[in-house]
Amino acid sequence: MSQQKSENHGSRRSGIRPVLLLEINEIPWRFMDRMLTEQKFPNLRRFFEGAATFTTVSRDTGELSPWVTWPSLHRGITNTEHGISYLGQEVSTFGGIPIWEEYRKKGLSVGVCGSLQSWPPKDPGPGGFFVPDTFAHDEQCIPAYLEPLQRFNLALVRQNGRVVESKIPPLKELLQLLPTLRHVRFGSRTLTRVATQLVQERFKPTYLARRTTFQTMLFWDLFKGLYQANQPPAFATFFTNHIAGLMHRYWNQIFPEDFGNPPGQGYLHTETFDFAVQVLDEMLEDVFGVLNQCPDLIVVFATSMGQAAIHRNHEGIELSLPDVSQLMHQFGVSSSEFQPLLAMVPQVAVRVAHDARRSTLLKQLQGATTLSKAPMFDVNEVGTTLSITVRTPSRADIAHGRFYRHDAGFEGSMVAWSEAGITTHEVDAGTAYHIPEGVMAVYGRGIPADARRTTMAATDVKSYLMDLGGLEVAPSAETPKVRGSKFAPRPHHGSMVNGHG
Repeated sequence: MSQQKSENHGSRRSGIRPVLLLEINEIPWRFMDRMLTEQKFPNLRRFFEGAATFTTVSRDTGELSPWVTWPSLHRGITNTEHGISYLGQEVSTFGGIPIWEEYRKKGLSVGVCGSLQSWPPKDPGPGGFFVPDTFAHDEQCIPAYLEPLQRFNLALVRQNGRVVESKIPPLKELLQLLPTLRHVRFGSRTLTRVATQLVQERFKPTYLARRTTFQTMLFWDLFKGLYQANQPPAFATFFTNHIAGLMHRYWNQIFPEDFGNPPGQGYLHTETFDFAVQVLDEMLEDVFGVLNQCPDLIVVFATSMGQAAIHRNHEGIELSLPDVSQLMHQFGVSSSEFQPLLAMVPQVAVRVAHDARRSTLLKQLQGATTLSKAPMFDVNEVGTTLSITVRTPSRADIAHGRFYRHDAGFEGSMVAWSEAGITTHEVDAGTAYHIPEGVMAVYGRGIPADARRTTMAATDVKSYLMDLGGLEVAPSAETPKVRGSKFAPRPHHGSMVNGHG
């Protein structure tokens, strides 16, 4: 990672140890244990064998999702208090204070890269940086030279996130990255893999599933260039979803026994998982290099929750809504009345500022049904935004290819899915889904290895990490102090990191 000094660094503050939070979304202990038995992931094994380990437990209510559980971990309160329920939701409706803002309130610098619900970026302090998540409302980044890359990243997210496309972005879009490339150098290993991938996927279609991992590789290179190991931010975080996405699709490839199939090699996507975990292993190799330069660094590996096999009545076809404007048109909403927001397939999100118009649209969407009278959409309203989930109906309803409007003036009228921008595509069944239990491991000088996997509420992680970093943690009923508690390894706090005086 970068060792270049910056002229705008703030003064250092004693008693603070830098903390690096690796947010490796949704990996459960069962998956981790399988990978830790593999000799080909030596850095993963080294990290976990030397770390204090925990099992975090989400206490959020309702259906678990990463855009709920991560804010709970970051803010130290459950979703009933922070009120975050879906991507695209108005920032003004968020409750609680994320951990990076706690550090900034104390005059310390932060580095944020991809953490969910981190938009809009805020001043990260001297030597800091701020790259919001891949569902941000716009491309704002700090430093601003990253914005062409973030704009490109957000454009890719707007495409169908459930089906991996084989096409290559147009040259015009790639050329727009030049302002960023003048400042960010991607590693030779990454660039070689990109070139190799584009060749190999033409001959082996299963290689297409690897494409989602390349976003992680590119942004990790970006993170390494921003993170100054000799003068690190007091708190930094990096988020990746590249393994979680594979588990949702192909859990039965790594744990076939959960579905009555024999265990072993030979499944189509075992190599896909190996590739994704290899990238994670290489990230930890880079982290060990940073620890050599900054021995006081505390590294935290966290997943916020996990996944486990789920058996659903899934018929291999799902629906998505790649262009929400067509759906809005079918319900009489003009382009000037709504703003599309990024969300995760099969969800879409829109902002409708006019209260009466939004209320009418909500009722219209909730009243739409399939041929068999099943609801066509799940809709949630928070503030001026609507989160719309396209449900996957039965085969008979899919074959019918229409939904019915039952609102005033349209009683029983049919709308073809194609007219509303709804598409169907074949997919592998989503073989794993969210469970409350997640993985956390803490590695650093003075922190003894502990394999007991002590249970910790996910909402306690914020105060725990601040305590590890040497910050005073204000006690409360929801996030009690952890110094001296059963959680705290009690490391030495003798380092100094970036911050204001």
